[in-house]
Amino acid sequence: MSSQGFWICDPDTKEDRYILYSDLEEETLQAFIRPLGGFIFPANLFLRAKLPPVPFYIKDWLPKRGKSVLYAPAKSGKSYLCLQIAACVGAGTPFLGMPTTKGSVLYVQFELGESILQRRMRDETKLDYDNVFVGTHFNLKLDTKIGQDQLWRALEAVEPNVLILDPKIKMIAGDEDKSVEMRPVCDYLDLVIDGFACSIFITDHSGKDVSKRGRGSSIFEDWVDSYISMKRVSKKGEPLRVQITPIFFRHASLPKEPIEAELGEDFQFHLVASTPTIKQLIEEFIKECSESVLPRDLFEAKIGSNTSVYDALRELVEEGKVEKEGRGRYRWIFSATTA
Repeated sequence: MSSQGFWICDPDTKEDRYILYSDLEEETLQAFIRPLGGFIFPANLFLRAKLPPVPFYIKDWLPKRGKSVLYAPAKSGKSYLCLQIAACVGAGTPFLGMPTTKGSVLYVQFELGESILQRRMRDETKLDYDNVFVGTHFNLKLDTKIGQDQLWRALEAVEPNVLILDPKIKMIAGDEDKSVEMRPVCDYLDLVIDGFACSIFITDHSGKDVSKRGRGSSIFEDWVDSYISMKRVSKKGEPLRVQITPIFFRHASLPKEPIEAELGEDFQFHLVASTPTIKQLIEEFIKECSESVLPRDLFEAKIGSNTSVYDALRELVEEGKVEKEGRGRYRWIFSATTA
């Protein structure tokens, strides 16, 4: 198959004729875009292919038949987050503003006893857990044949669309730092995805330094479709507030800003107003000034660093919101759209 076109026999002249793909109507062209060898496309045709949207159980976070890991330090509210995810997916309601697709959920808790889990669900969150199945198990290890068989039997009984495992460290018996010991766990979970056509969401512990990511071997980070960081940003004695930052998505673009959420009195995380960006602060500063401003005015107002201020000014000029005049002075452009 050529990436430029194809030969046909003209039915009128009976002569061979070369047709360029670029000359075809869009709908006709799509009929010619077929993979070679199962998954290979000519590049020029691939660029014009109408690709189907990626289906998600949690938009961007959890693809259907996909796997995600969220890591956070201890006492960051991971288990409350898991219960909220379970209830939202079970009902098909938004999770932290992200759309979900309704599906059955199996939440396996490896750390909390049944009475604690029940109290959290019944007396604290008080959510509607229709379409959700829960279970606790302290000795189910997914790097052992016995543990794998136990989970498989549970999956056969429930057949969930989404499996939540919380936390990773408690579901393994081996050394989490050795990839050779963690590889069988990933391979088994891939079999689970294939066998039950489900998605898997796993929580993981990090150290106090979240920048070092999840504990143990990086094999889980390489294995998943979505790798997400969560850290506590509130001080001791304040309501629990977290910052959730996707590290990478295999099937979506990364958001420009992290999510900030606070655990409310209902024991659910709620979005909080995000901190204004440097660009937003500069935009507001210039907008409120009656005269044009210099970059040094922004520095004196303690808005950003040298690089971040000049980058933001450049973007505002490109967007037509700010005009540069004279020797590096900037003024707000008043118009019908910005007034």
